[in-house]
Amino acid sequence: MTTASPRRRGKRVYRGPARNCEQCLAWGVLRQRLCRGCEAFATKYPLGRCRTCARLAVPVDDGVCRLCRRQASLIAGPHCKTALDLTVAATTGQQLFLAGFSRAARTRSKSVTSPGTPPMLMAASARPTGWKQPVLVDAPRDCRNASSLDPPRDPGFLRLVLRHADVLAEHNGWPPRTLQQVRRGLRMIASCHEPGEPVKASTVTVMSPHGVPGLRVLEVLFAAGNDLVVDDRTDSLTVWIDAKFASLPPRMRDELDAWITVLRHGTPRRRARPRITAFTLLAAAHPFLTEVADRYTTLRQITRQDVLDWLDGRKQQASDAHALRDLFGVLKAQRLIFANPLARIHISGRNPSTPTALNTGALHAIGDAAKNNPALQTVVALIGVHALRPHQVRSLTLDQVDLPNQRIDLSAGRRRLDPFTATALAIYLDYRHQRWPDTGNPHLLLTRRTAHERGPVSAYWLTSLFDGLLATAAQLREDRILEEARAAGGDPLHIAAMFGLTAKPALRYAKTVWPEHSGQPSPGTQ
Repeated sequence: MTTASPRRRGKRVYRGPARNCEQCLAWGVLRQRLCRGCEAFATKYPLGRCRTCARLAVPVDDGVCRLCRRQASLIAGPHCKTALDLTVAATTGQQLFLAGFSRAARTRSKSVTSPGTPPMLMAASARPTGWKQPVLVDAPRDCRNASSLDPPRDPGFLRLVLRHADVLAEHNGWPPRTLQQVRRGLRMIASCHEPGEPVKASTVTVMSPHGVPGLRVLEVLFAAGNDLVVDDRTDSLTVWIDAKFASLPPRMRDELDAWITVLRHGTPRRRARPRITAFTLLAAAHPFLTEVADRYTTLRQITRQDVLDWLDGRKQQASDAHALRDLFGVLKAQRLIFANPLARIHISGRNPSTPTALNTGALHAIGDAAKNNPALQTVVALIGVHALRPHQVRSLTLDQVDLPNQRIDLSAGRRRLDPFTATALAIYLDYRHQRWPDTGNPHLLLTRRTAHERGPVSAYWLTSLFDGLLATAAQLREDRILEEARAAGGDPLHIAAMFGLTAKPALRYAKTVWPEHSGQPSPGTQ
């Protein structure tokens, strides 16, 4: 005798395969070809052509299908008290949904009251005012193969960025071709991004090999508003750190990261270091950390003798010791090491070298090279005659040069221009006007890149002007100050007043020429 299986109680759950509704395209576990909402909609309204999405043979109410009506309700929001804009799906596209999800949400929101109890007033959960549809899958955008002729998905965004592109082109003096390429890139981006979707900086930079100036396009997007761009570009200093210190043991790398965090972000009692300072300190500490990583697993094991042995024979002992002192000082303050191995280690800085004059051959080579190069001729005049520092030459603006009155305005005061410098400046200004007639950069010296920006030329560009010559910009400046010191008989006060030097560097040049004037009393002696 067999016993009957117990009868299943409760609602039977359909466990068929998941699919999408053929009319509203909702995804879910459906018994039929249509979801329940579309089944009820089809029984009320006849088949026809939707005037919004242009689909055929679908149930339409007043010429609009159920899918387009749901999109219009989603855009209008729950607090819309006016008629729906049933054509909005044609411009915004369709937001797909899960079948039966809204029905289940309405069912759960109903208050459950027991019989005999008075109904309670439940506050309706209202959607916030600034609500927007979150991104389900943040897929990277690839605009490299997009066409600038495609219609924009957000016409307002395109009008905004094109207007800012025209303004920047006028202020920075972009050539017509650059503006044309920037406008093409902006149209390509607008054809791939939905309304309200920010543009990632990495999406723009990968378009540069395809004829789109990525840096100029990013400049336009940042000028149009910071909320339009997400700067997701990898920091170059972070990439350099990961590549240089990848071989360190895990514990040593964690201790190094604590120092890097203090360098780059600071603490409540210490300011963050500039980017170039952080790079210099890390580059100075890198050889030491690479060497001790073969013997130790943590910086706690470093001893005072290890530091002394490594510093012995180093060319830049003072700078290397300064980097290590900063490293272990931070770790000691954060209690990551027990003792600072650089305590009581004092290394004096190098004595300043004696200024040397350039020989006649080097000066003639520089003069011959400057004849056919207006930029080099201007730099040689400013450094070789007025002894300006390289950063002063780079930051010199047009407002500081007064050619009609033969003057130049510097931070230390005004100086009269000699004929050689005035001629060099006049030649370069004429060359500058012919090469970049529409530039808006206020600096005197320009390059092909800075002519369409607002910043000064780079230090590398200024240094590269002296490539292949027998002297550098620093040596040319030393030669000029040394020549003035000889003419003044080694008077440090005259040197300091002439070139805006402090007491220590002025005495450095004066002491160099004192042996040449041994027959005269030294300055400061009675």
